[in-house]
Amino acid sequence: MSILKPLALQKALGQGNTGGIYASLLLNHSGCPIAQAIIEGEKPAGSIATHIWKTHCHSGDAMKGGELMEYMLIECEKGKVIVGGAAQYVLCLFARVNVESGILTTKFTVLRDFLKPALKSLM
Repeated sequence: MSILKPLALQKALGQGNTGGIYASLLLNHSGCPIAQAIIEGEKPAGSIATHIWKTHCHSGDAMKGGELMEYMLIECEKGKVIVGGAAQYVLCLFARVNVESGILTTKFTVLRDFLKPALKSLM
């Protein structure tokens, strides 16, 4: 049986918090945080992003050209959010408005691919 190592998970999430990305969260499908790395003073709304992702997936809109959508990039007035599945969990990254979407997407993909094998072993 595998168990989560919270400090190692928080450290892995924190490695993505550079260059305008201020929060990385791993949540369950109810929006409850499993692990998070947030730069002090910031308050991301991870549960809202999780519910948007879950609603979108259950509505059937997550299918794009017959393939399941990997992530959703949301551009807001005060910043950007990228949210997507990571094994049975939801991964969210929050960034400032000036962060390029390509950089945010790349960081999300690398972090998700890094975490996925460990998270799948928990199933």
